[in-house]
Amino acid sequence: MNQHARQEEAAQSESQQNQGQTEYTQGRDDAQESSAAKSAAAEQRKPGIDRLNKTSGDAESFTIALYSDPGRTSHQVRKLLEDEGEGWSRGATIKHKQLLIPLRQDATLDLERVLEWAREDGADVSIVITEVPRTAGRKVKSAELHFVEKLGVVSLPAMGPVAVKSSLSKELRRCVDALVYDSVDEAHEQGGLVTHVEQQQGRESYFVTPSGLFPGRLWMTLGMVAANKPLLSLPKLSGVFAAAAATGAFGIFFSTIWEMANFLPPWRLAMVSVLVVLIVVLWLLLSNKLWDRPGTVGGTKEAFMYNASTVATLLVSVTALYLMLFGGILVMGLLLIEPEFMANNIGVEEATLVNYIDVAWLSASMGVAAGAIGSNFDDDTDLKNLTQGSREAQRYPPDDEQR
Repeated sequence: MNQHARQEEAAQSESQQNQGQTEYTQGRDDAQESSAAKSAAAEQRKPGIDRLNKTSGDAESFTIALYSDPGRTSHQVRKLLEDEGEGWSRGATIKHKQLLIPLRQDATLDLERVLEWAREDGADVSIVITEVPRTAGRKVKSAELHFVEKLGVVSLPAMGPVAVKSSLSKELRRCVDALVYDSVDEAHEQGGLVTHVEQQQGRESYFVTPSGLFPGRLWMTLGMVAANKPLLSLPKLSGVFAAAAATGAFGIFFSTIWEMANFLPPWRLAMVSVLVVLIVVLWLLLSNKLWDRPGTVGGTKEAFMYNASTVATLLVSVTALYLMLFGGILVMGLLLIEPEFMANNIGVEEATLVNYIDVAWLSASMGVAAGAIGSNFDDDTDLKNLTQGSREAQRYPPDDEQR
């Protein structure tokens, strides 16, 4: 009986061991299937990347979608595509669309919408070129890399005010060369990515910090001023110019203004010029609500950068308007006022070019001061589109009151 019990116990132990081996084998097979499923999902997310030879640059059936903001941004992209061809794209097929990249309520780009566009276009790599300045704390983000989604975001203001096309070409090349790999580590090790790249806090994305002679935020602010196109935006101040020209014309016909202009020393005329330009800039800021608050643009540092670019833009525009008015009044004065007649009225033996310049100088200052009233006749929408912050406000989705 004891021997028979031992035999049954041994048989039972062997059965349990075999069952455990079966369960282990089944678990290993399940793990392999799970790994294969994850790999298949990854392959499905980036079907075109595997057709790309990452070292040689062979990009057969490889597609890059470029989405750029309207205006100056899309103009720079078109110039890049026309003048330099596609050298930065590693030979890939390029699809370019001009679209206004929307913003979420938290003032960040709606990249989910961009990924929907990329899926519709069948793109393997998607790159957004936006005029929105992008920062991470005190650092400027010239580009942002999302390796899982194969998505890059390039901020055009980070390229600065000069040599924009060349800088944009280098940034696009950097994005494409990095995004053909599956991670930033792989891009560094195998792709030779030498740019300083930092990880976003709490996100599976990375950003590139530009290196240059100027501080990043200063260079980006100058880029924002260039994006505002202050010289090309003078037609938006047509009301200011009309009122300034009408008032400044009085200086040509009233001898009292001639006497005052020739009596004032140059340093006083210069002080008057600076003062009236500042008054008009302040008036435009306040009357058109162009001053951005920290809560609307992402923080105090961002608000300072936005407002600095707005003030610089208005200073350039109003100063250019002042110089145009000065030149026009000077030419009209030389044509209409006889030197002998001016000399008799201002009490000098002979009127010189300096006397005409003084008259035009004071008349232009009077005209620009009156031009602030003319700003009330300019289109409110045109004036608000003059600045970065006001253009960004159009990107937000409408709230319930706006619908």
